[in-house]
Amino acid sequence: MKPFHGLSAPALALLNSVLAAAADPVPDKLVVLTFDDSVASHHSVVRPLLKRYGFSATFFITEGFSFPTNKKDYMTWDQIAELHRDGFEIGNHTRDHLGVSKETLGRLEEQIEGINARCTAHGIPRTTSFGYPGNALDPGALPILRKLGIRFARRGGAPEYGYEGGRGVAYEPGVDHPLLIPSAGDARPHWSLEDFRHAAEQATGGRIAVLQFHGVPDRDHPWVHTPPEQFEQYLKFLHENGYRAVALRDLAKYVDPDAVPADPLAVIERRKAARHETRLELEVVDRASGRPIPSRVYLQGEDGGWHFASPGAHEGSAVRYRKRNWINQNAVEMHTTLSAHLSIFELPRGRYTLTVERGKEYFTETRSVEVGRSPLKVRFELRRWANLAARGWYSGDTHVHRTLAELPNVVLAEDLNVALPLTSWVTKGSVPPTEGDKNSDSGAEGALIRLDETHVVWPRNTEYEIFSVGDRRHTLGAVFVLGHKTPLAVGAPPVKPVAAHARREGALLDLDKHDWPWSIALVPLLGVDLFELSNNHHWRTEFGMTRWASPTPVPAWMQPPDGGSEGDELAWTRYTLGTYYALLDCGFRLRPTAGTASGVHPVPLGFGRVYVHLPGGFGFDEWTAGLNAGRSFVTTGPMLLAQVDGEDPGHRFEMKPGIERQARVAGEVLSERPVESVEIIVNGEVAKRFEPRTEKNADGASVARIDERIALDGSSWLAVRAWEPRDGGRFRIAHTAPWHFDAPGEPLRPEKREVEFLIQRVKDEIERSRAVLSTEALAEYEEALRAYESLQSQAR
Repeated sequence: MKPFHGLSAPALALLNSVLAAAADPVPDKLVVLTFDDSVASHHSVVRPLLKRYGFSATFFITEGFSFPTNKKDYMTWDQIAELHRDGFEIGNHTRDHLGVSKETLGRLEEQIEGINARCTAHGIPRTTSFGYPGNALDPGALPILRKLGIRFARRGGAPEYGYEGGRGVAYEPGVDHPLLIPSAGDARPHWSLEDFRHAAEQATGGRIAVLQFHGVPDRDHPWVHTPPEQFEQYLKFLHENGYRAVALRDLAKYVDPDAVPADPLAVIERRKAARHETRLELEVVDRASGRPIPSRVYLQGEDGGWHFASPGAHEGSAVRYRKRNWINQNAVEMHTTLSAHLSIFELPRGRYTLTVERGKEYFTETRSVEVGRSPLKVRFELRRWANLAARGWYSGDTHVHRTLAELPNVVLAEDLNVALPLTSWVTKGSVPPTEGDKNSDSGAEGALIRLDETHVVWPRNTEYEIFSVGDRRHTLGAVFVLGHKTPLAVGAPPVKPVAAHARREGALLDLDKHDWPWSIALVPLLGVDLFELSNNHHWRTEFGMTRWASPTPVPAWMQPPDGGSEGDELAWTRYTLGTYYALLDCGFRLRPTAGTASGVHPVPLGFGRVYVHLPGGFGFDEWTAGLNAGRSFVTTGPMLLAQVDGEDPGHRFEMKPGIERQARVAGEVLSERPVESVEIIVNGEVAKRFEPRTEKNADGASVARIDERIALDGSSWLAVRAWEPRDGGRFRIAHTAPWHFDAPGEPLRPEKREVEFLIQRVKDEIERSRAVLSTEALAEYEEALRAYESLQSQAR
């Protein structure tokens, strides 16, 4: 038995007597699983998982809330009785979920007996364990509980810790009163496995970690919701690390419930006095209106450690995001996205750097904060430097790996108008996404989720990211089907059936990173619509993905200063642009888009985003149509608002054969910091580059004006891009969709080197895959190769 430290002599004597009276010593890694509020998911989700792992638990039953009528969110008594027959403990949570206080003590006996009567009627023994509803408590309840036969009662982590974060302390038998057993952790939606581990790992040295859950999921009380996939992670952690999970009643094997401390509240006061953490409250408002706004928050201590916020109100939410790149360990994204409510940090004393951001259109605010003994409150007033929605431009992220449970918080914190989460995700060749191995919310209905009038989520999107074919490791790559209506039940390769399903339902096909081995072959085969010009290797943090996936070396003309298969952030970006330009020159009019893969990579949702122009106001169908039409620009920073001859990007002009046209490119670039250069691209080449003179507007944004004339001869395309330098040699970039100029009978001619590069990409993939892919799949590759080879005769 490990020694106990910091106990008074009387407390130590009492503890020793309790341990002596108990039948067995308290083992390390002993946890108690408890579930409150009679939530329906206790039967449908929790029960089968507990049985799978061989864990016991206590279910604290109440008929409060809408239990009598709402059987979608709450269990029936028959289901509660089935939990009892399965061997789980049924505990008492009062009939009406009555908070225990001085004012309610007179009703407590009747409330407990109400549940006991219902238990008896359904063949369940009288309850001997009690859970304080809402974790409210009063010591006057102790004699009442004992009179009613309650042997153990679980409270929350308060008052040692604030309610908001769900933190707590382990139960110390003989020190804590058995009718005031603290929760080591009270699970919250913002929890990660790290939070759960912190709670569970307190079960050592004679201490017992009592863990509190509510619904898994909990639709009626979202502030204490636990996502099912997260809950399964928790149980898996316990199982793999040798924990024993018991019900609260099972503590009688280790603890004498009749041995109680003289002062039941003394240990609570000692713990509060010994705490080193201080409460920091954060409020984030819009400077112009003074109203609270959602935001993304970073808090880092002088020691380099990251800290995460909890919601400060029931109606608030906080989503913690912890990602570190597996290649570049310095590439980290550690933040909390917060709803428009007060948020709470519990921090050791010291100095911290606090950074607050919101999407792309607010200035970043950073402040040094000194945390001492006294609680403090910090208010950030974020200043907007651009308001694209007011100009009719609405943003989206087409490569999202956040769950549907997270997105209401995250989308609003990032002020992202459209999120397209890849709820179905398959990584095995020929396996349909309906059986995908990485699905998150594949059962989502094909109905738009409206967060407000201008922020929405379309929940049915699919990623084919193929890493194996049959029983062989063989990476092909990724392609997305965005906005489909019914689940995709066809695997790939071959890929054409995927395109057929997408076309039937008006979905768009989005080419994920162009360096995947099969990407170039997919363009002519699928008639791909979108090209991720800002893709999931563009991060707020350090660049990480330095090696390209395609085995074909990148020619030097695409990736200055060297060819090869790797490079830095600038080389990757030029490789991306060069590939896109080559495809445009070959007549494949892909529209640019932006995707982050937030949820997988260390990058905030919408760090790179595509803006679509909707002069008539926002609508999801209109936004999708505008994206498909190319009325758009993509950006990781600057706002590039340009027109050619008065028309938005995506417009198609008719050229007169043999007659030169002077096209006027006009507009402005708004940016948080001054842009370094603006470039006008014609047929893949920089037709004009200039370093604009910038000025500050009334909102504090840097403004660079564009007013240039470009001579065009024959069929052409034109686009504009802008570069914004950042500290440490980093940069942000914006790029418009192309304008197209079509001269009848004079098709655009690609460069010979572009066609040769695309041909070589497909040839290399055919050779690499010849012994792996089916005859049908290889035939598709051959078809793609012929499509590119047919362009050789017209190449310049």
